[in-house]
Amino acid sequence: MKYRIAALSVVLFLGVVASVANAAESKAVQTMAAILLHLQHFPSDADKQSLKQIAEDKSATQDERTVAQALMDVQHTVAAADKPKLEAIVADARAASSIKTLASILLSLKHMPSESDKEKLKALTT
Repeated sequence: MKYRIAALSVVLFLGVVASVANAAESKAVQTMAAILLHLQHFPSDADKQSLKQIAEDKSATQDERTVAQALMDVQHTVAAADKPKLEAIVADARAASSIKTLASILLSLKHMPSESDKEKLKALTT
């Protein structure tokens, strides 16, 4: 019985830690998803300011900073220099699924996200 209680305690603790970690990540992801959702050819000056804050935020993950920088550099499509970095995120098994989604959408971007991409972005903003 003590073993079961201890095991349950560990599982619950890890669940709480995972939730806190996801919450810390989700603010940057939500911001980038919202910007990308309303993107028209390139980010606005206000969007670029938000993206710059994410790109410079030491508490953001490296993948979040990479995606923020790539989104900041978008001019109708993702910049050629950012493509290999985004492809690496998409291929990384350890990358968060939300970051992979953002990177994938950026890689296929042509002026604005597709309707199916907008559905994925809406899911990330909530």
